[in-house]
Amino acid sequence: MKKLKYQTKFLLYHTGVMLLIILGAVGYFYHVVVDEMREKEEQNFSVITEKTANQLDTMFYEMDRMALKIAANPSIADLFQRLPEDLEDNYFKVHPIVTGEVKKILESYNFKHDGYSRICLYNNAHDFVSTSNRAVTERGILQFFESDTFDEMQRYFEEPAHFIYYKSPEPDILSQGDQINEDYFAVVREIKDYFSNGSQCGYIEVQESTEKIYEILSELGDGMYAEVRDTSGEVIYAVPEHSLLEEKVSYEREISLDNSPYTVRFSKSPTEYKQSVRQFYLVLMAVVIILMFFAIILEKILIRHLSKPLVELNRSLKSVTMDNLHVEISDTDSMDVILKLEESFNVMLSKLNHSMMNQIAAKTNEVKAQFFALQSQMNPHFLHNMLAIISMESQLDDNTKIPDICRRLGDILRYNSEMGDGYSTIENECASAENYMLLMKVRYEELAQYTIKIQDGMEKVRIPKLILQPICENCFQHGFKQVEPVWKIDITIWQEGQRWFLKVQDNGSGFSKDYLEEFQNQRNNMDHQDVNRVLENITIGGLCIPNIYMRLKIEYGEKALFQLYNESTGTVVLLGGEIND
Repeated sequence: MKKLKYQTKFLLYHTGVMLLIILGAVGYFYHVVVDEMREKEEQNFSVITEKTANQLDTMFYEMDRMALKIAANPSIADLFQRLPEDLEDNYFKVHPIVTGEVKKILESYNFKHDGYSRICLYNNAHDFVSTSNRAVTERGILQFFESDTFDEMQRYFEEPAHFIYYKSPEPDILSQGDQINEDYFAVVREIKDYFSNGSQCGYIEVQESTEKIYEILSELGDGMYAEVRDTSGEVIYAVPEHSLLEEKVSYEREISLDNSPYTVRFSKSPTEYKQSVRQFYLVLMAVVIILMFFAIILEKILIRHLSKPLVELNRSLKSVTMDNLHVEISDTDSMDVILKLEESFNVMLSKLNHSMMNQIAAKTNEVKAQFFALQSQMNPHFLHNMLAIISMESQLDDNTKIPDICRRLGDILRYNSEMGDGYSTIENECASAENYMLLMKVRYEELAQYTIKIQDGMEKVRIPKLILQPICENCFQHGFKQVEPVWKIDITIWQEGQRWFLKVQDNGSGFSKDYLEEFQNQRNNMDHQDVNRVLENITIGGLCIPNIYMRLKIEYGEKALFQLYNESTGTVVLLGGEIND
């Protein structure tokens, strides 16, 4: 986060806050809507199942009502009371005229309604007549009377207080004999004189195809399952055929029919509900993404407008040099606070400029008096830039960078000003160079990078003081001017035998061919007299490379190593000398 720009941090912070608020509101809204959807789903389930159960109950009621009307019809009761008990032949087959009259009576009842699948009249003597859209075969009638269902029905009505018999779905054996057709439900009543409570003389059976029940149950919709159970709990009919109970069930309900001995059990799969919730979730997430997109754009526009004066001030501060100790904000719409801050910076920079010029003049006169003054050559332009950065950072409240900058700058100045015997350890030399690099990172932030690698055991080796930091400074002053960031400096120190080696490599523009030729000529002609002449004419900020070369030559003589060359990735400065405490 420290490497991010101020505007980026501000945008990320406010975006995070907005995202938390929006997600909280959306989460609450999501749970409220989902709870309402669940409640509505449960209500719809109750309404649909109640309606379906009533339709089934009405169907059985109407079938029983029809059977009771026909069974109580005097003409039908009188006819069946007069039928002979002859089991050898079907009476209605032998007497077609009577059969036609009976069928007319049955059709008159059936046509008053939507029409049932079949209405049958028969007795224990195997006399049989029916009316329906389906053909009835002789073989089918024979199989009907020989079936276990007929025997069960006879035994049922032999019991007292048994007046109505419900047939569970079974194949229609009356139509095609052995060929099984569509199943049907049936309601059976006894034929007798109900006014005199006469004895039973036959049966009236009203049949309804299971297709009718399927039409009622199929209206439940997708994801719904219904099964009809008899008194023993056995499933006698189900829609669809494959139960959903094997899956996870969201709702379940069991309703007993009032006008039949059946119970209908309903269940609903959560698949449809989950799909609805998933669709609502996707729509809600799309709305959140759109809202966040426009919120971020609006926030970015506002931040850019509000931070424009600070950006201008930062730009102006970065342009501060020894020749330009002045800040200026070109934005005429800047806030008064920023304008006052600009005035304060300019006053402070003016005082700093006056003080530094006095200090530089005094220091220059002092270092010219002694040879080791060469070691204190650090471009004052860098000090101006660092002080400008301190000024820039002071605009932020509670900024922890300012003490760190001041500490590192103090360490560098203290290290440079303490002459001693002109030597230092590799550890201290690298620490001073690292302080310089860290200060440059404060200025350029992520645009500048560096690495320092020291071979183990080399930390206490003594070398001439201030040979590393000026080279690093030279990279920024010359090597990086014509190169786009990111700027990199890699420092490597190692030992071979009794010699130390120091390599500084950057990714800058490299030494020009003319400079390398000029330095080589200067190096070939340089001797002690040249050194004295250079000392007499030394100026601040100059002679970084010759300075270091001369000191290495004076100390190590022919054993000194000093090489300048270019590689494909930038410039390399290679130094070396004898290890001698």
